[in-house]
Amino acid sequence: MKNSKVFGYILGIAAFLALPLWAVGQTDSTNQTKAKISLFDLFNKGELPEITITANFDSIKANIKNKEYVNGSFEVVHSKKLATKINLKLRPRGKSRRMMCDFPPLKLKFEKSSLKAQGLETFNDFKLVTHCLEKSPQIEAVIKREFLIYQLFNCLTPYSFKASLANITYKNTGKSFKKNTHLGIIIEDAESLAHRNFCQTMEQKVIALDSLHQNQEKTTSVFQYMIGNADWSYMMARNMELIQQSDGQIIPVPYDFDYAGLVMAPYARANAALGQKTVLDRVYLGNAKTYDELHSIFSYFKTKKAELFQIIENFDELDWETRSMMRDYVEGFFAIIESKERVEKEMLGKVK
Repeated sequence: MKNSKVFGYILGIAAFLALPLWAVGQTDSTNQTKAKISLFDLFNKGELPEITITANFDSIKANIKNKEYVNGSFEVVHSKKLATKINLKLRPRGKSRRMMCDFPPLKLKFEKSSLKAQGLETFNDFKLVTHCLEKSPQIEAVIKREFLIYQLFNCLTPYSFKASLANITYKNTGKSFKKNTHLGIIIEDAESLAHRNFCQTMEQKVIALDSLHQNQEKTTSVFQYMIGNADWSYMMARNMELIQQSDGQIIPVPYDFDYAGLVMAPYARANAALGQKTVLDRVYLGNAKTYDELHSIFSYFKTKKAELFQIIENFDELDWETRSMMRDYVEGFFAIIESKERVEKEMLGKVK
């Protein structure tokens, strides 16, 4: 009897120590109930936010290669009679999209005093995924599919960016157009992400791979493989925000998924250097070299499979046919991880 109690105690301790990063993080993140709301919280009221950004967009397009900000204003409508208006600066961001888009993705830097005056947190550095191509009939669905990927990653870990789909009206103070309205995705401030997960943001962008938290690195790498995204890098922090725990371990948090096979952006190109023939070809870019290193992460993904599929099925912003195609693509990932042989051949061999 005594031995069984001791054995039970040891099992309990072992189970606690084996808690994955996402489980511990999820518990911690729900304890912050008294924090001020952020600007981002104004977007999540159950309906698609209506936002107006006023700036000289001619100047932004003319200076696409530099990082100079232009002044502007940002207004989010809460109801027919209520809106919040905040001063900001904005500039082009990104690499491939910045150069190939008719309308580049943007970095929004809000005026902290303006946020404070509205009683909001002063997290002020947001990313905006724009429509990119002005006249593409496919682009609205592309925006929706990319937004859905943020929802899928939110399901797997609290170490993920909050994102909001929004109707955004761009009011131009220049001469090329007066205003137009498109779907976009607003991505939360990195400091806000770090704050709610008890981490710090990092200025350093070139890192040693062994400094990454193992569970989160594996979760992120397997997720990128699942969605068919090869447009990212840990070492150079490409499409990857790095935040740091108090113990020094680095948490990688991905963003910008437009090159993913699950998104199928019309401008996305396969990376031949990685063996891709089309953007639908999955390429594993994580640190793991063997099936055994990934087995526990695969098990975790399997526990989330039903929830991931439910997120896709419930996203009625997309038509049934598109959701079905997305589900089939994700199902292909789960078929691979069911087989050690397929993982070793198709995933760890780098090319599907």
